[in-house]
This record gives sequence, structure tokens and C-alpha cells, in this order.
Amino acid sequence: MGQDLNRSFPGNAKSKVYEPKRAAQLLKLTKKYDVVLDFHNTYCPNNDCGFVGETANKKLYEVAWLLGMDKIIVADYDCVNKFADNCLSIEISLDSPLNKPDIWYERIKQLSILERFSTKPEIELYCFVYRMTLEDKDKLGLDKQKLEAFKPMDGELAKAMGVKAPAYPIFIGDKYTPYNYGGVLNKI
Repeated sequence: MGQDLNRSFPGNAKSKVYEPKRAAQLLKLTKKYDVVLDFHNTYCPNNDCGFVGETANKKLYEVAWLLGMDKIIVADYDCVNKFADNCLSIEISLDSPLNKPDIWYERIKQLSILERFSTKPEIELYCFVYRMTLEDKDKLGLDKQKLEAFKPMDGELAKAMGVKAPAYPIFIGDKYTPYNYGGVLNKI
């Protein structure tokens, strides 16, 4: 049975399972480039953001901002960003006005002709601190909490999950990741 490619990093080039093998191949490929863009979609509304790893090249923050992403999440879990310091993952909600390939083609084309960056990016920076499980959903009644992406959640709810307030939910009830209910962020 297959695995989630997004959670298969750093991978294993000798694996007989596709996802870990492909993850290792992709990581090797990223080393050839200055910047790697990794696009994703979510069913959840208002979740447009970028992801980088803890050791991300600082240039990625400028790239994200130049591409129109004003929210960046530092991810320390096993995803491509943790292992490729030149990778910016771009997450776009399916109902977002940004969910159009032509927009990204034009933005990438404009980015590619810049000789150097000289901007001071104005972004909101977050770190991923907690994965809301399906058990959390039931135990804490998360589906009744009126959680909204990037809007502070109730301080008592954050405390019940063991995270400091203010805490910000993302990917609430995302159908792409049926083994989780969502994620929780803190601002950096």
C-alpha cells in the first residue's frame, strides 16, 4: 500500500515502496537548483501560505513575498522543506482566487527575470507546533469550535492541546489528510 509522499522525506533510494524512493530522488534533484517551488492544494478555505524548513535559505522569504505569499510557516516535521533548505512549498486553497495556473506561470516568469532581490519581505512568520488528531477532534469538540485558518483560537483550547496562546489553526478538516483534523501554529 502507498504512503503519503509529503510525509516520506528524507526517503530511501533503495526502498521498494514508491513514495520513500521518490522522496529520496526528489531531494537529490533539489540540490541542483537555487530555489525549488513545490505546489500543493487544500480543500480548506483561506489557507494560502508558504512552507519552509528550519534551516531554510533566507532568500526563500523574499521569493515567497515576491510571489505574493504573505504567510510563511516553518515546518520541522518530515517534509521536503525540512531536508531541502532551498525549497518553498506553496499551499493554495481550492477556492482561492490564486488557484489558477496562469497566475503562477506569470509570477514565476517575473521572478525568473530578476537579477537579484532587494526587498524587505513583509510576511507573517509562523512555526508549526501541533498536529490536531482525529482523537482531538472528538475529545475537544473541535468541529464545534468555529476554528478559522490563521485566526487565533481560544486560549483554553490551545492550553488543552499543550500549545502556547495565541495559537492559530490551519487546514481544519482537510480531506487530503484524513488522518489529521488540522494543524496549530504559533507566531515567530
